[in-house]
Amino acid sequence: MNLKSICTGSFSIALLTICSWITIPFTIPFTLQTFAIYLIIFLFGGKKGTIYISCYILGGIGGFPIFSNFQGGFPVLFGATGGYLLGFLASSIFLWSTENFWSNRPQHFFGISILSLFLCYSFGTFWFLWINMQNHISFSFFQALELCVFPFVILDLLKIKFAAHIGKQLKPFI
Repeated sequence: MNLKSICTGSFSIALLTICSWITIPFTIPFTLQTFAIYLIIFLFGGKKGTIYISCYILGGIGGFPIFSNFQGGFPVLFGATGGYLLGFLASSIFLWSTENFWSNRPQHFFGISILSLFLCYSFGTFWFLWINMQNHISFSFFQALELCVFPFVILDLLKIKFAAHIGKQLKPFI
């Protein structure tokens, strides 16, 4: 690993941390993590982005208070919203695997990112249902979508669009 990778990784983890701390409380908190995920992938590519996002998640699982609401540790991952953290990782892996389609054509990034966002929502929603079922709390699939997906879709699409826009402006400097 070279100095540039260490610096970009540190920047990415710091950006994700700060964006997760900017929280509006809700069943699933509104954060800027989605913006950070897509900006990191856009700027540094799928492989490095996935590594940086994995390090962020591992740091949070390790107990550093870097997740939303200054939380960290295994209880966060095994809580109702932990599936979205895993969904971020799944999204980054998907973007990595499709990088040939969007890396030289930034206009394709938005469309492919929408598919990866659906993957994140899927992980998070099914995790939310499973954890609540383990705690004997019953939600229908539609109720889970009402709580965990529908309130976030438009804002998340805007965050992806903004990340791509900012990424295009910053990319020449990286």
